[in-house]
Amino acid sequence: MQFSPDRFNKLINGRAQSMEWRKGYACPCVSRSSGAAAPNCPHCHGKGTLWDDAIPGLAALTERDTLRQWKDFGMLGSGDVVMIISSDSVLYDIGQNDRVIMKNRTVPFSLNLVSGVRDTLRLPVVSLDRIFWFLEDGSLSDGEIPDITPDGVMDFRYPPPPDTTYSVTGRQNPEYFVWTSLPADRPHHQGARLPRRVVLRKWDLYGR
Repeated sequence: MQFSPDRFNKLINGRAQSMEWRKGYACPCVSRSSGAAAPNCPHCHGKGTLWDDAIPGLAALTERDTLRQWKDFGMLGSGDVVMIISSDSVLYDIGQNDRVIMKNRTVPFSLNLVSGVRDTLRLPVVSLDRIFWFLEDGSLSDGEIPDITPDGVMDFRYPPPPDTTYSVTGRQNPEYFVWTSLPADRPHHQGARLPRRVVLRKWDLYGR
């Protein structure tokens, strides 16, 4: 029986989902003395990593039984997922701290921003459902649903009052970062590249 990497890839790609991959790079803003990123860095926003623009590609997620086995070994945390990447996918060379957005799914989000100070949504927003804030008398005021620029800036016609904390609720594509590569029994078969498995961790844990 002859092993066929092409058939292996075809099997994975038949179950694959649309993804977006952003390659990460260490940001030069990191302090020489402490190793910490500059909190006011305009490029990495204090995360210590810069990311390229998104590249579309395909990858599959492992079945639940396999995921439970890895959790039993203590290798995965709550909310982690295992992604399987075929050797012909553009995501094949993905590395630690790279970002992945799942384009075929949406999840809810709700967060607070400050008008005129922090009005940028740094997450892959699909839709906005509600925006509101407190008035001076303690009552709630609902605002308009703004347009969102490609950079995540909300373009209000009638923004909330300056320096007002307001709540934003909507739906986004799930976003993860690469935590680690899982060990494989046979990374190569007579020199052939085989699919990779990587652990994805929720982007929230990296910090907004």
